[in-house]
Amino acid sequence: MADLDELRAFLAIVEHGSVKAAADALGIPRSTLRRRIDALEQRVGAPLLWADSRGSRLSPKGRLMIDEAEALLASHAALLERVRRVGREPG
Repeated sequence: MADLDELRAFLAIVEHGSVKAAADALGIPRSTLRRRIDALEQRVGAPLLWADSRGSRLSPKGRLMIDEAEALLASHAALLERVRRVGREPG
């Protein structure tokens, strides 16, 4: 299973269009971001992103990953918020 930081890295590149722009937005070195993408691609056994003259573009398998990755991260955020609320709510 993919690590959440790997999925965040993947989605950041998709959102920002390049490894450099995504690394800048996340506040991490490009090498760290690239390692996360390499690890994710290793897990799925295929490239998810292809570099071209304008930045990064999705491979067909990368396109398949987007919706599920976004849903998984949203679910994770919702879980954390529900747990944080426990004890703050009456009853």
